[in-house]
Amino acid sequence: MKVRELLRYCEVHEWRGARSKATLRTNVKQLTALIGDEDIADLHYTRLKRLASDLETYGRKAAAPATVKRKLDTLSNALTIATRMTNDDGSPVLKAKPTFPTFDINNIQERTISDAELADMFEVIAARREAEPHRDWTRFDAFMRFLLATACRRGEALRVWPGHIEQRDARHFVIFERYTTKSKKPRIVPLSAEIVRLLPALRLQAGNGPLFPFTASVLWGMWKAVRQDMAGRGHDFSLVRYHSTRHTTLTKAMKRYPIALVSKLAGHASIQITADRYGHLSADDLVAMVDEIAA
Repeated sequence: MKVRELLRYCEVHEWRGARSKATLRTNVKQLTALIGDEDIADLHYTRLKRLASDLETYGRKAAAPATVKRKLDTLSNALTIATRMTNDDGSPVLKAKPTFPTFDINNIQERTISDAELADMFEVIAARREAEPHRDWTRFDAFMRFLLATACRRGEALRVWPGHIEQRDARHFVIFERYTTKSKKPRIVPLSAEIVRLLPALRLQAGNGPLFPFTASVLWGMWKAVRQDMAGRGHDFSLVRYHSTRHTTLTKAMKRYPIALVSKLAGHASIQITADRYGHLSADDLVAMVDEIAA
């Protein structure tokens, strides 16, 4: 079986319920372009190492190790499926999956957004709202505040519908369903008073759709504009991304609350993940604690 045939089979029969279909299509397209005509039985470790190198340089700019790994993960998943498939004579389509190369990946986002930067960022968004009334900067403002208030991931926020907002007594909560989270575990997070005040307008605009109906391309265009405007105010936002809002909130929480609470807010699969990703606080962060203990 050729690689393109296997990938096509997986797209039609195995991956129809995949969450990130756009990313999956891109991965399949690049893999097909590079090795589509090769037989899956001929893929071995050395060939996969060469493929990893080709994927890194495929396109207009070099791909990060994490990006290359995701593309190889698509191929790995397809080959795993092939080991369960059989030919007409009952023999396996693929007897064994080859060993894949490993990657040294650092996904920790250490860039946080300062309070002064946040104030300027929302001023920039307000200015864009006045200058570009045809673009939904009002809802974008709410989107950014929602990310900061809940420490959720961008993809999780985009999958929130009005029905995911629940009121219990005097408090409002957002429910991140199991299928929307990275850990595949549901998460319930209380909403701040600021977000609750925005809910009526968000619900009215959403109707029967999501609270934040942005596409990836629209969000990228708006964030690019914010970066440019922030640069004009003297802020270097080149390394700031949507995920930086999550890192900012969780870093603040780590300085004030027990790690078990922070881990629950983050929705990490284990406390160890929280410790690994947010255990880089500096010695200055320990000053208040040490002084309080010594008092």
